[in-house]
Amino acid sequence: MRIYHPVRGVGGALRENSFAIIDDAGVEIGRGGLEYRVLKKMMPELPLHIELSMNAHPAASDTLFGALCARAESIKTEQGGLPARLFTRCAIEDSERHEYFTRMGFDDFDGDELFVLRVPQDMSTRRRNYSPLGTKGIDVDLRTRARREEFLLSLKEFGYVEHASEWLEERMKDQVFIARSMYHGSDFVGHILVTGTLHEATLEMVCVEPKWRGRGVASAMIDEALMQLSKEQAAYLCARSMRRNKSAMQMMRRSGFEWIRTEDYLLGRDL
Repeated sequence: MRIYHPVRGVGGALRENSFAIIDDAGVEIGRGGLEYRVLKKMMPELPLHIELSMNAHPAASDTLFGALCARAESIKTEQGGLPARLFTRCAIEDSERHEYFTRMGFDDFDGDELFVLRVPQDMSTRRRNYSPLGTKGIDVDLRTRARREEFLLSLKEFGYVEHASEWLEERMKDQVFIARSMYHGSDFVGHILVTGTLHEATLEMVCVEPKWRGRGVASAMIDEALMQLSKEQAAYLCARSMRRNKSAMQMMRRSGFEWIRTEDYLLGRDL
């Protein structure tokens, strides 16, 4: 049995963060990779998120898991020793994967949580959340590729999954598309991005600068989006959050979202 870095990275992982295992006959029996993001604005207390993916024959699982964990520790060192969380996604019904990773020391305290809000058809019946005095919301100018890439880069700082400008350009053709920013004078406050259909829109991201948090900015931006969704007669607005992101979970409930289910476990451990 031999473990090595494959020619191409596994999934979205870089080659140096990927491993493959072959048996003595040269048959591949496992592969896995690590993708990481630094989320200082989103999760300042645990900013380095390292996502592990692996698929292996039982004979290769422990070797592959050990190599990935060792590489995760190296990534932490390369990122200046930032507090880190190593985790992997696990379908709720996948008891075999759940049992393996919990046996290897991962907890199941975290999850990918789905929330849904029925869009009010008459916004006068909803208690309105107003933005702080002096702030103003504006539509984001996304007419050029450079501006789309700049917008996506600013979302990435808050933990939004990286997408190319082409992805955003396609989303702009959706029945529902809302991209707004909030400012206080020239001071940036936050962004919101909503895409999807009139039957089911998705809150892709609502992000607020740390110094403006706790002042109702996120709820106010969601209410602005709901006003537009109501005018367009959209039915539902869906949103997702990591269970460990307590502030996001609280904001969802304050804004009227109803928790629906845990879509996946995010099995993991702090490094």
